[in-house]
Amino acid sequence: MELLNKRAYPKVCFEILEELSEQLPDFLTYHSIDHSIDVANVCNNYIEFYKIEKSLAKLIRIAAVSHDYGYLFSPKDHEERSIVEITPRLEKNLSQKEIRFIAGMIRATKIPQNPQNFYQEIVADADLDYLGREDYNKWSERLYKEFQYFGVVKTHLEWLDVQIKFLENHSFHTDLAKENRCGPKKRKLQELIRLKKLSDSSV
Repeated sequence: MELLNKRAYPKVCFEILEELSEQLPDFLTYHSIDHSIDVANVCNNYIEFYKIEKSLAKLIRIAAVSHDYGYLFSPKDHEERSIVEITPRLEKNLSQKEIRFIAGMIRATKIPQNPQNFYQEIVADADLDYLGREDYNKWSERLYKEFQYFGVVKTHLEWLDVQIKFLENHSFHTDLAKENRCGPKKRKLQELIRLKKLSDSSV
């Protein structure tokens, strides 16, 4: 996957992406370099749509690129680990206020999501943007394989239950996501529920 609008990203973003590309293990089929780039590209769409000023846009881009950096160390509490690990390199060029701003956006991606301001809503929605997109199945299959590796689920039937429960409890936050992603997400949920009923009836 290609990073869009590369000129808008500060140097630290490319350093982080390079490390993710080289060091993320292959069993992270969902939390991969492609996911980080996808989230950054979605954030780029938000930045352009809402005409976010350059100084804030830079911080959003850093948060998007680095929100899963903690996966280099462990899936557990990876949001906080991301913050801990990237902070020293951010301190070279950013103020403590800017770093706290980035940290807040990274924390907003933690499930269940609970963003506290508009910019956190953007990164949170970007992180789960695929829930309301045509490529849902591609990303869902990647997450299924990753969950299988960690023993979260064993079968497609279990995964079907997980997806239904997650979609039922998830909400988008920004007006842009509500307008463009809620409809497709609802249709996908209805499709999964139908599949569940068919599976139950065949048992």
